[in-house]
Amino acid sequence: MDTPKHLLNDRYDDRYFDVVNAIQEAKQLHIEGACVIDRLAAAAAAGGKFRIGETGFGAGRLLVALMDSLEAGGVAGAEVDYCSVELYPVSIEKMRLLLGGLDCRPRHIENLTDAYSRIDTSVPGWHRAVLSGDFGVINLRLFIGEALDMAVTLDDYCDAWFLDGHAPSKNPEMWRAELLSAIGAKSAAGATVTTFTAAGYVRRNLIAAGFCVQRVPGYGGKKEALKGVFLGNS
Repeated sequence: MDTPKHLLNDRYDDRYFDVVNAIQEAKQLHIEGACVIDRLAAAAAAGGKFRIGETGFGAGRLLVALMDSLEAGGVAGAEVDYCSVELYPVSIEKMRLLLGGLDCRPRHIENLTDAYSRIDTSVPGWHRAVLSGDFGVINLRLFIGEALDMAVTLDDYCDAWFLDGHAPSKNPEMWRAELLSAIGAKSAAGATVTTFTAAGYVRRNLIAAGFCVQRVPGYGGKKEALKGVFLGNS
């Protein structure tokens, strides 16, 4: 299937996400594959936060998938810190175009685009926005700049990492050992990592960063993906 022009990121000559069902693709690997909803619900029941780190915010597809999953799972009272990074932020118009065809509840797209429209993405560094719903509250912390700078300036450990940069062949800087090591250094014990790529050097870099990593079935045309659990640096 040909990729529609609006889904292509010309800077990397790569698409932003899957053509057919980008929300289900995100849910299968990042959310269901890492049992995020059950873990997040357990944190909410204990009165605690759950922190997610993401590399490659793009149009916020994974955040929309998370909100949709929280509602589908009947989660209430959750408090999530969602820490992401984008070096080349999309305009609000581009975000609406990219998200407009996704198979999810429209109110979650509206929730995100309303919050994103109030962020001045021309200013580098950390930005904050709050997204709320029946599921609870998501504190979006979006870093405009390099992923390594985002990782090293995080002020707490993450419970889950969604690595969603463009393919290693298109954007190798997002998968370099230095960055993945910094991600390991900001991971809580038992933190999960998920990524659509199954490239051998990405797997090796994650292992070196302290993750136990395994290959899992991909989605759609992708044969394999990776998920792992943080065991600590050797």
